[in-house]
Amino acid sequence: RQKAVKRDGEKDRVAIQTKHGKYEVQDIYFGTPHSRSGCLYQVSTMTVNGEMKLTFHPSSILSDATNKEFADAFVGVLEKAANTKVSAIDSIMSNVPGSVLPLIAAGYGIVGLAIHSEAWSEFFYNLSIMKDNVADPKDFWDAFNFWVFFAVGHPILQPILWISDVLHGSPGPMVGDLVPLSFILGNVAFIGLTAFSKQFRGALNIFALSAFLNYVGAGLDGQAGLGDFNLQLNDSYKGQVVKGCPAYDDVKQPSMNDFELNKYQGKWYEMKFHDWTQFKEVYDTTL
Repeated sequence: RQKAVKRDGEKDRVAIQTKHGKYEVQDIYFGTPHSRSGCLYQVSTMTVNGEMKLTFHPSSILSDATNKEFADAFVGVLEKAANTKVSAIDSIMSNVPGSVLPLIAAGYGIVGLAIHSEAWSEFFYNLSIMKDNVADPKDFWDAFNFWVFFAVGHPILQPILWISDVLHGSPGPMVGDLVPLSFILGNVAFIGLTAFSKQFRGALNIFALSAFLNYVGAGLDGQAGLGDFNLQLNDSYKGQVVKGCPAYDDVKQPSMNDFELNKYQGKWYEMKFHDWTQFKEVYDTTL
């Protein structure tokens, strides 16, 4: 018996079960008589497999054309109230199983965490030592907040610069002598897919988080490349020297052994600098 039907003396009411052994209810249509309500347009509704099923059973004195017009108007009111009208993009995406894209995006993040798990562990270990060795908690949090700024800022900067490269490399005619038409069309397609497809939008959010964690993990692991950032607190991580903030003695060349600062007083003009604390896209800047 269906427990969704509330009977006298019962307090609980559960959802209707659509699976019964090897049988499954995929759709259902039902109707109720008009004799008690006297309503010309009566509608019955039931939720089956997470979808709202409506059955119109109008009075026999009405024409089919009038019934269809009322049914379409009624469904339009429901769609507007629930904001669930299926778009063309959602219709296309419906061919993709709902869990496929989110699972792929989540899998990417899990694999990234697994690959860089040792680096994450080393980072938190060094962070705890750093906190224990700092007398003033404010000094610790100031340093940690700077690390967070650098760790977050770099991954955010990367897609912005990538979009800039795509903008300048997009083929086709220019619109207003500024933006390639192909770049505009690509943006419209992407924004439309993001705006109208819940499945794609959800997967995109998961992928963005996964990519962020993977990128930071690569920075902690020293695998982001020489031109990218290194985030590990311990510069002797894994027995090798990795990029950090070296002391002057670590970078001083032998030619500077006899350097005397007081002999170089005056006005100097900087032509170029190489700042390891900056992003690879902005250091090596010629002034």
